[in-house]
Formats: sequence, structure tokens, C-alpha cells
Amino acid sequence: MILLISSPNLVAISGGLGSENLLWEANQLYKDYKDAEALAKYEQLLASEPEQQEALIKASIVCGRIGSRFPDDTQKSQYYQKAFTFAQRALLVDSSVAESNYIMALSLSNLCQTVTLKERMVQLNQIKTFLDRALAKNPRHADSWHLMGRWSFKVANLSFTERSANRLLTHLPLPISSNQAAIEAISKAIELDPSNLLYYYDLARVQREANLSNDCVQTLQRALDQKLTTTEDLEVSRRCRILLQEVLKVRA
Repeated sequence: MILLISSPNLVAISGGLGSENLLWEANQLYKDYKDAEALAKYEQLLASEPEQQEALIKASIVCGRIGSRFPDDTQKSQYYQKAFTFAQRALLVDSSVAESNYIMALSLSNLCQTVTLKERMVQLNQIKTFLDRALAKNPRHADSWHLMGRWSFKVANLSFTERSANRLLTHLPLPISSNQAAIEAISKAIELDPSNLLYYYDLARVQREANLSNDCVQTLQRALDQKLTTTEDLEVSRRCRILLQEVLKVRA
């Protein structure tokens, strides 16, 4: 009788520990940018715990990172769609946290690269909505500030074709922003997380576009002073060096 009563509890405890171990292993792979392996672990965990919020959020981010490495839109789109599906599921589980709204904005931002012009203009409006929600939930969410900066830069530099498409095809109000708004948002992200090299790189690109060459050089020099901890950091640092050389060459 004792064994019959206690066995289900032992199984539950064992399953819980197994899930914790899977999540820990997946998160280690995630931190090391071993994205394919991390995704496999997250999917394994989600097969038994489909509402595991952290796994859904990070699986979405990982799919976006994998998709960004493919040169053709077909393969990009496959992973970006998968990232969007994970983001939808995370939002259904709990829409009250910043991370769920952030990854929905991020997945839509990635999809903008592969969808039709009309869909892209619709999604630009949706991205802003989810970012506003994320920052309302957590004003110190650095990734949301960074994505807000990228969104602002994109909107500030919309082409004539994109503006016309928004008016003719979507009947939605045209999003409005500026390079200065992008600079302020990404600067806020750096203030909150000064070790993220990608923030510096994106800020420098906006500053160069805004003809703020001195600020751009200072940003890139700050980036190159940061400690490199991952292979991804090495790649971003390389891009920072190339951009710095280009800016200095123009100034010379």
C-alpha cells in the first residue's frame, strides 16, 4: 500500500527534475549560441510541458537567430514563422509579462524581412503595440528598448514605396518616428545593459545615418572596449571594427 501510494509522487518528482535539467541544459546552449541544439532541447521540454513559458520564449528567440543566418528568404521564413508560433503560444500562456510581448514584437520584426509589402506595413504597426506593452510591464527591459530603437530607425527611413503602400493597401495611420528617437531608445538599452555589443553596433549605425560621426566613433570605441565572451560577440566586434574604419576613412 505504501508503495502504491508513494509511486505516483516519485514519478512526478522525477519528471519535474527531468524538466528542470532539460531547461538548464537548453539555457546553457542558448547562452553559448548553440542554437540548433538549444532548440532541440526546448522542443523536447515543450513536448511534455507545452505551457512552459521560459522555454516558449527562448525557443522563439533561438528560431529567430537561426533564421537570420540563412541567406535565402525561404529558409529564413521557415524559422521566422516558427519563432512567431512560439511567440503566440507564450503570449497565450501569459500576456502580462514584458518578455511575452517583446518576443511577439521581435518575431514580427523578423517576419517583416520576408513578407509582402502590405503585410510588412501592417506588422510595423503591430510591433509598436507589443513593444509599448512590454515597456509598460517593465520599463527596464533592455531588449525592448533596443528593438524600439531599431523600429524607430526603420520607420524614420521608410521609402516612398512603403509610405504609398501603407496609405493605399492598409488604410492604417503611418507610423511616425525619427533617427533621434532611435538613438534615444538604443542609448537607453545600453544604459540598462552596457555589456551587449549589438546595442552599440546598432546605435553607431543610426548615428552614422544621422551624420553624427563623432558620436558614432565614440560609440564604436566603447563597443571595442567591452569584454568578449561568446563567438557572437567576436562577430559583432568584427563588424564594429569595420564600421569604425569606414567612418574614420570618410572623416580623414
